[in-house]
Amino acid sequence: MKILSSLALGITLTTVSVATIADIVPSKLISSGAVLQREMPLTLWGRATPGEDISIRLNGEVLASISAKSDGRWHWEGESYAAGGPHRLVLEGDNRIELSDIYFGDVWLAAGQSNMEMKMSNVNEVYASELASSDNPRIRHFQVPKNAVYDGPKQDLDGGEWLAAGPDNALNFTAAGYFFARHIEKTQDVPVGIILNAYGGSGAQAWMSMRALKNYPHYVEQAERNAAPGYVDNIKAEDSARGAPWYESLHKQDKGMHAEPTWSSTDVDESHWTKVTMPGSWVENNLPDINGVMWLRKTIQLPNRAAGKAAMLRLGRVVDADTVFVNGEQVGNTTYKYPQRRYKVPAGVLKAGANTVVVRAVTNAGGGGLVKDKPYQLEVADLEISLQGEWLARVGASIEPAPSRQFWDMSQPVGLYNAMLAPITPMPLKGVLWYQGESNAGKPDEYATLLPTMIRQWREEFGQATLPFIYAQLPGFGEPVDEPVQEGWAAMRAAQAKVLAEPNTAMAVTIDLGDWNDIHPLNKKDVGERLALLARERVYGETKLLAEAAAPFQMSVDENGVVEIVVAYAGKGLTAKGGEPCGFAIAGADGEFVWAEAEIDGNTIRVRSDKVKEPVEVRYAWADFPAKANVYNSAGLPLMPFALSVKANVDQ
Repeated sequence: MKILSSLALGITLTTVSVATIADIVPSKLISSGAVLQREMPLTLWGRATPGEDISIRLNGEVLASISAKSDGRWHWEGESYAAGGPHRLVLEGDNRIELSDIYFGDVWLAAGQSNMEMKMSNVNEVYASELASSDNPRIRHFQVPKNAVYDGPKQDLDGGEWLAAGPDNALNFTAAGYFFARHIEKTQDVPVGIILNAYGGSGAQAWMSMRALKNYPHYVEQAERNAAPGYVDNIKAEDSARGAPWYESLHKQDKGMHAEPTWSSTDVDESHWTKVTMPGSWVENNLPDINGVMWLRKTIQLPNRAAGKAAMLRLGRVVDADTVFVNGEQVGNTTYKYPQRRYKVPAGVLKAGANTVVVRAVTNAGGGGLVKDKPYQLEVADLEISLQGEWLARVGASIEPAPSRQFWDMSQPVGLYNAMLAPITPMPLKGVLWYQGESNAGKPDEYATLLPTMIRQWREEFGQATLPFIYAQLPGFGEPVDEPVQEGWAAMRAAQAKVLAEPNTAMAVTIDLGDWNDIHPLNKKDVGERLALLARERVYGETKLLAEAAAPFQMSVDENGVVEIVVAYAGKGLTAKGGEPCGFAIAGADGEFVWAEAEIDGNTIRVRSDKVKEPVEVRYAWADFPAKANVYNSAGLPLMPFALSVKANVDQ
């Protein structure tokens, strides 16, 4: 391994636009500002004119002279280098490419679906101070462009650039990945590069090759069908042809759009509107559960000091889409139900006295409404005006449900692997961060084998047999329940826990970091830092660190029907936040679960119920959103959700 001093470059180096004028075209990942993996062979690859001679220099030193293969591809591995930078890399053949500001450090691949993709810009209000102080050239981020390809792996990405952390650039960073990188850079004193390779809504099968899916014939059949020339284009065209008329019909039938004046206006006859209470669903307000358009209106009073001021309008979440008007001016639009609505009201729109807020809500398949327990308010000057309470509602249009799409790139096998993963597999990595599972939650038993298969495939393709794989277990999400029940996400978390049997994996338990009414919880700092704790222990070898969530280790039942659970990774002992330990349920041979009393003694939990004399099973945090669960270890990490037989000794 070579140790390089940082270069104080007194000149500005310009990266040549290789895509159009250069014979040598390195991978998009090999570009100015890159972080390359320290203490592993420096790996460069790309394409050039077939047979072209290429000289490789680092900081002026010639490292190698190679030739492109007959197909134009080239690949070179050299010595390894210690952490540090910036460095200058020069590739020269028929053209010359200078890449500046290169660092050697640790490269982590942050992959998965929307909760990994979720950017700092989505949580910028929660983490305003962190963004303001984010300047750090030793933290870099590269986002792999979202794409899907079905006729074979691509050789390179469609685009992407390395960005150094700072108040502007960091807005585009994965939020969980940023907090992970910040933690690792600080504790390990090493530059960190995050490669974001995520696609909202994606299933694990989308990130796997055809060969890796060979034991899943339904996915192989899908992939083979998608690879047929013209198939995907045709089916997407069919989807578009069915969907467009629905929206056209909706617009034509919407009485509010064609009224004089339109219902978004301030001067509207409200005598035919119905009083409702928002937030809430249409059904809760005795409105028809329509597919179509529901209009909502609310008038608020503002003092003189608010007149003409710019403002922030918060409208929680709307099922499914919305267009919002203030005093007749459109201030926002969101096309699907998951994002929180935060709309800027421009200066000059608000006035002293009465102001009208209008929401045109489009519901595609019933269940419409404004989601509860989210912020609904107007913030202007020094005021926070609540928008909760009485509104007026009126149906604009009610039509048949929107036609369902046949094809979603994110759920199709192989497509994301071909376009987004295969092109980056020559890149040496320190490890993988994975936050995914929501889209596979309907098939937990399959996922328990699918994800380990994917992990093994990735390790093979990156050429790193023991590549660390650290993943986040699904947080709480869904309606809280009063009674113990069997629910889908609970089973999915159990499937995720089984993946720990795969060597060199670790799981961050995030059961307490979710929101019951939001599949995209805002707390990404704790997610990133819990992933980082595991990396510090498992990858960086810190031994005096409690990074693991508490987990059941041994269980037994005594003659009085008391279940005793010995917990691993309890640290200095377990605690229950907010009072007595809760979230435990037990069942006898009839399989009927009831809530159980629990007490904590160090690393042991004793569970009992007068209703179950001979317990057979015990569960903890077993619900989509287990609101009662409150047990933590001494490091503040939650007890892992579980469902176990009391007769079994469990080693996790």
